[in-house]
Amino acid sequence: MDIVGFTPISEYYKNKDDPEGLVEVINDYLNRMTKIVLENGGTVDKYMGDCIMAFWNAPISCPNHAEMAVRTSIEIELLGDELEEKMKDMGLPRVKFGTGVNTGICIVGNMGSETRLDYSVVGDAVNLGARLEAQTRQEDTPIIVSEYTYMQCSNLSFGLLGEVKVKGKEKPVRMYAPLFDGEVRKLYKD
Repeated sequence: MDIVGFTPISEYYKNKDDPEGLVEVINDYLNRMTKIVLENGGTVDKYMGDCIMAFWNAPISCPNHAEMAVRTSIEIELLGDELEEKMKDMGLPRVKFGTGVNTGICIVGNMGSETRLDYSVVGDAVNLGARLEAQTRQEDTPIIVSEYTYMQCSNLSFGLLGEVKVKGKEKPVRMYAPLFDGEVRKLYKD
């Protein structure tokens, strides 16, 4: 998950010569989103600026990991509505969140160098999740779920967005978006 449109927020704080204010906003965002991930059984892999990478089913088994990842993305989107109002009241630019969810086989464990290791996840499934997150802008929807995740989430409702040919994949991947009140939510709802 990533903040969509983060540059205007950075610019706002830069123009105010308030780097501490920017750090406070980012840390508040990361703190709130991290709590949602952890409450839903996820593992936070890393923070990359305003982006959070998380995964399920390791180190603790989670039989419904695909559903929990999607439920987490929905909760984050709903919290995003609340944060957007808070930021609006502070005079900050509009903020949205983009999330890509994919399910597949990954390699999980301690990775890195002799001097620094991280418990992390790598693999084709991870790369596809990142590609779907980036695709949220083109599809104008905050959450994109791969066909592989969709097939494991029979308790949730989705709308088919179409197919996308992503870098590194020979075949196009079907994309879905969870339904909010029976509709696919728009990233920039007015």
